[in-house]
Amino acid sequence: MLSPVLIAIDGSPASQGLVELAQQYCLPNCHRLQVVLAIDSAFALSDGPGAISLYEQQEYPAATDEQRHAVQAVRQALENLRALGFESEGRLVPGEPVAAIVAAARALECELIIIGHRHLNRLGRLLDPSISNKVIDQVSCPVLVDSRQA
Repeated sequence: MLSPVLIAIDGSPASQGLVELAQQYCLPNCHRLQVVLAIDSAFALSDGPGAISLYEQQEYPAATDEQRHAVQAVRQALENLRALGFESEGRLVPGEPVAAIVAAARALECELIIIGHRHLNRLGRLLDPSISNKVIDQVSCPVLVDSRQA
């Protein structure tokens, strides 16, 4: 049975680094990779990536763009992982990132979480605390944090 590993991406250029990190620490014949991107509930549309209605596109252009970007980021990560031989799945999870990542990791019974680090200054950390630190505090599995800047 393949060990589940969660890769928490955010759609930024640093997401590619998380795929590279997974390649360094995971083996295709040993790990099943789950790519998760938490999307703000205010920007989550319809029931799925391909289900954005014409009404939603016209009435919520910012949300439509955000969801399209998120879907593309997950799709790109999956293409890269599958090209490397990994069994992988991906999904958008509406909600606050920490809660979404922790819930997904628990549901999948992950043995590892791979997540990025945003390199915020002190003011930035005060106004928007570290997602990776909060995830580390709430899960019992190891968390691999990529601290490289994109």
